[in-house]
Amino acid sequence: PEKWEKIARDVSAVYKEYEDILDADIAVTAQKETVYFVNTEGTRYIRDEILYSIDAQVTARADDGKIVENYRNLYYVSPEDIPSPGELENTVREMVEETLMMREAKALQPLTVPALLEPEAAGVVFHEALGHRLEGERQIDDDEGQTFKEKVGKKIIPEFLTVIDDPSMSSFQGTHLMGYYPFDDQGVPGQRVVLVENGVLRNFLLSRTPVNGFNSSNGHGRASYGISPMARMSNTIVESSVEYPREKLKEMLIEEVKKQNKPFGLLIKSMRGGETNTSSYNFQAFRGTPLVLYKVDPKTGEETPVRDIEIVGTPLVTINKIIATGDDYAIFNGFCGAESGYVPVSTIAPSILVSEMEFQRESSKKEKPPLLPPPFFDRTN
Repeated sequence: PEKWEKIARDVSAVYKEYEDILDADIAVTAQKETVYFVNTEGTRYIRDEILYSIDAQVTARADDGKIVENYRNLYYVSPEDIPSPGELENTVREMVEETLMMREAKALQPLTVPALLEPEAAGVVFHEALGHRLEGERQIDDDEGQTFKEKVGKKIIPEFLTVIDDPSMSSFQGTHLMGYYPFDDQGVPGQRVVLVENGVLRNFLLSRTPVNGFNSSNGHGRASYGISPMARMSNTIVESSVEYPREKLKEMLIEEVKKQNKPFGLLIKSMRGGETNTSSYNFQAFRGTPLVLYKVDPKTGEETPVRDIEIVGTPLVTINKIIATGDDYAIFNGFCGAESGYVPVSTIAPSILVSEMEFQRESSKKEKPPLLPPPFFDRTN
């Protein structure tokens, strides 16, 4: 405990370097969970896990009163993966400087433009727009939109993309994956499933609940403690056969902007996460809120910070607007919430270039400036 307390104190001391932040915190936690599983088929196992997390958050107030937020939620399944205190300090410093940069950024109005999403943001789009809609129970529930129910064997995304979900994959490029498990929460071995192959839908995420044409679980029945399992994502991997270096993708973004005669394109570095509606009684849509984004000038390539917009779209249209990907695959470890609770997941994805993406105004909260400066920086005493 003393070691982790020292890390929290040392890393949070970075906040003292910045007078313009409104609020900031950091939490270091380690949570142990032991699951004992027994069923009538004779399956028995014990799953003993420890999850380490470092959560840092910062807020600042822009001149127009808008509260600008940023955070880093870092999850690790092995203490060896945890960065050194110096690396964590640099991560927090980067987060704060991004926040202060976005504080000065210009607010944008709703628009539709080409966009380049870096791996973390791209992973969120695939998770929300595609992943949830391939969960088995959603194909048989009449209250669900059943976007892909009748699409097996048909092209649903660009043919250069393949999407796999593999709970048996424990690590990627030396980093442990949170979505790994040997058995799901119904006692079925976790299995690698090719969901989409070269753009064509091949399979669904399946629990023990049968789906028309798919009668057996593929080890994706998952749930939080005390909730009935349903089919959920684990380690979702997006693969591409049309990969380009990062700089080439930016050049292609600029070409697309010029071709469409748009004033600029958008570069999305990171996102707060996303949400999606899959029910039949509401719009089939998803949205995601960028934390750090830039507009890219098609004449000079200059990147200028902008804010106050969020991605909005329908899944089939948005994903089929992807025209190329990067070769810069990266991991996003986190938690996914749905009807069966919050479960740990990982997404591995490259940057994606989208020919057309719609953005709406972000619902913003504005506040008056505080009457007094932060006590640490108050030099009147």
